[in-house]
Amino acid sequence: MEQVRIEQIDVWQVEVSCRPGCVNSEEYGSFIGHDWDRMPICILEARFSDGLTGLGETGRGASLADLAPWLSGLPGLATRGWSPTVLPQSWRGLSMHSGAIEEVHPVPLWTAASPLLHTLQAALEMILLDWAGKRMGCRVVDLLGGAYRETVAVDYWCGRKTPADLRETVSQARELGFTGLKMKSRYGDPVAEQVAAIREVGGPSFSVTIDPMYQWFSPSESLGVLKSLESFGSGVRVEDPFPEDRPEFWRRARETVAVPLVWHARGMASLRRALQENVADAFNCSGGFAEFQTAAHAVEVAGYSCWRGSSLELGVGQMAGLHAAAAARSCVMPSDFQSALLREHTLVEWDWPYHSGHLPLPQSPGLGVTLDRAAVAHYTVATQCYRE
Repeated sequence: MEQVRIEQIDVWQVEVSCRPGCVNSEEYGSFIGHDWDRMPICILEARFSDGLTGLGETGRGASLADLAPWLSGLPGLATRGWSPTVLPQSWRGLSMHSGAIEEVHPVPLWTAASPLLHTLQAALEMILLDWAGKRMGCRVVDLLGGAYRETVAVDYWCGRKTPADLRETVSQARELGFTGLKMKSRYGDPVAEQVAAIREVGGPSFSVTIDPMYQWFSPSESLGVLKSLESFGSGVRVEDPFPEDRPEFWRRARETVAVPLVWHARGMASLRRALQENVADAFNCSGGFAEFQTAAHAVEVAGYSCWRGSSLELGVGQMAGLHAAAAARSCVMPSDFQSALLREHTLVEWDWPYHSGHLPLPQSPGLGVTLDRAAVAHYTVATQCYRE
C-alpha cells in the first residue's frame, strides 16, 4: 500500500445526555458526584489524500481546547497501511499502559505522554483502522486478525437503582431480549434486595454484574454483603469491590465467598498485578485497539475470560469496541455496549439491532458506520477544522 497522508481533520466537541430515568433512581442521585454523560467527547473525521475518510472518538473529559496542541500537528501525517510513519515529536513520551510487554520489547514508536494524549492516540487508532478497512474493502475486525464471533454478547446497563426501579428496568431489558444486567453500587445499598428484585422479574437465570467501583472499601464492610449474594446461585458477579492496591482484600474475599470477583484492568500494569496476585475470577479489559488486544491475549493465555470495557461512548467509540471484542477469543463475557439505548443519540447512522442479548457486527468496510451529520450538528458545542 503506497504512502498516503492526512490532509484535514474535522473535530466536533459534543455533549449527549442520557435519557431521563435510565441511569440512576432519583433517590440515589449521581454515582460519581457529577453528570458523567455531560462530559465533553470529541468526534474526529480525517480526510486522506486518497479521498477516503476515517472516524475516531476520544474518551470522556477531553475538550477540543485541551486537544488542540496535538490536533494541529496531525494534518500532513503520513501513513502506510494502518500505521503512521512519522508523528510530531510532541507525541513521544512515557507510555500510559506500560507493563510486562514493554519490559521485554522495545518501546512503541509512538506512545502517550499524558492522559489527554492517550485518549487522542486511541482515537487515531480508530481513524487509521477505519480508513484502512475502507481502502482495502474489509472490516476493522478483519484487520485485527478476523472475527471469532459475528455477534457480541451484550448486557443491559443501569446506575444505582432502587429495587422497585430495578423491576421496571429488568422488565424493559427482558422485552428487548437481554438476559443480564450490569449495575452500579455503593456500600450501604440494599444489594440483596436489589438482586432479588432483578431475579423476580428476570428469572433465576438472569445474570447480574454489580460494579461498586472500589466503593465496598474492605472485607470487614462487605463480606456480609458478598455472603448474602451466594443464595442467588450462579450468574451473580461483583466487579471491582475493593481498591486495586489492596490485593489482600480480594484474596480474603475469594477465600471466604463463592461469588466470582471481576478485575477491571485499566491498563497492562493493572492486568499484570491481578494475574500475579491471583485475585480475580474474570476480567474487564479496556483501552485502545492495541492495548485491549494485548490484554485479551494475556487473559486467554492465563486461562481466564473477559469482556470489552465500555464507558458508554458514542457510536464511533462503541463500534470500535464491538470490533475489538469480536476479534478477541477470550472476550466471551457480555460487554455493556448500551449507548444506543441510554443516550439520546449515538451520532452515527446505524440501527443498533440488539437481538437476544447480542449485537451483530456491521458488514460495511472499516468501522461500518457513518456520522449522522444532523445529529452531530445538534449536539456540537465547539468545532474546529485543521488543514495542511
